Amino acid sequence: MSFNSLPANIRMHLESLIKISELPDTNDFREILADTWNKKCLLFEQQTGMLDLEMIETFPETDPRGIIVLTYSGSILSIGPLEEEKTREVEYASISLRSDVPKTVSIVNTALGAPVKTGSSIVFSRGKLKKTSAVYKIAVCNTSIPTETQKERIHEGMIFLTNGFMKINRSIYIDKTNIPDQFTAKSMARYIAKKYNITGTLAKKIIDDYILLIETGMMLGESVPLGRIGRFSLKQKGPQKARILRHPETGEEITVKAKPPVSVPKISFSTYIKEKAASLKDDTIV
Repeated sequence: MSFNSLPANIRMHLESLIKISELPDTNDFREILADTWNKKCLLFEQQTGMLDLEMIETFPETDPRGIIVLTYSGSILSIGPLEEEKTREVEYASISLRSDVPKTVSIVNTALGAPVKTGSSIVFSRGKLKKTSAVYKIAVCNTSIPTETQKERIHEGMIFLTNGFMKINRSIYIDKTNIPDQFTAKSMARYIAKKYNITGTLAKKIIDDYILLIETGMMLGESVPLGRIGRFSLKQKGPQKARILRHPETGEEITVKAKPPVSVPKISFSTYIKEKAASLKDDTIV
């Protein structure tokens, strides 16, 4: 998709980014921005589809289901299903082109003040988030999905899309030696610290302890689950007898010494993660 074929609101947003940043003010770079926007839209559609969410144009404020929204500014919002007292949980993530940690806002006990419509802002009747930029896409949970499952899927979608958008942003950095890390222990600790309003030091300690528990379980001979990803364990590799091999080029005989039995680490990926990986499309892997 070329820059000029983008919706007017998106072109205006990208033009404003160029003006307030150090990004190149050239037509070639505008085409690069258009390509990154297209990748974000494809990623949004793919991920919400994998979570069994459906695209709609209008979402009534009284609809009990949960939704994930992509705005014209490139922000992502999750609006949870209706709770008791007609309230919802909302999570907002603004993914800046020049930041390795998104600006996030999490709100409980808020409510929609009007229907959510493509092309219009989202209005909330309570809570610190009053209004958003105009909505570009709305993905809604199926009516057959239980409330708790809706919450889990929306949460999963928000984490995936937030980090996916950040990764896409990395592709337009001109100085390739100064791109912020994303999927490292340090950067993930920063992400969790920002998201849950804790210190980076505490977030890193939690991650380190979690990894240490997995390692400890493995060393004690347990099959340790890592959520839906799979299991970590140790496998006993039997002894190997000494043997003589022949070098494929020189024909020289090589003696391979005997090896005692040894424990080797093993990762068993779940059916869920295998199927999810198989369903990814090449054009949305960034």
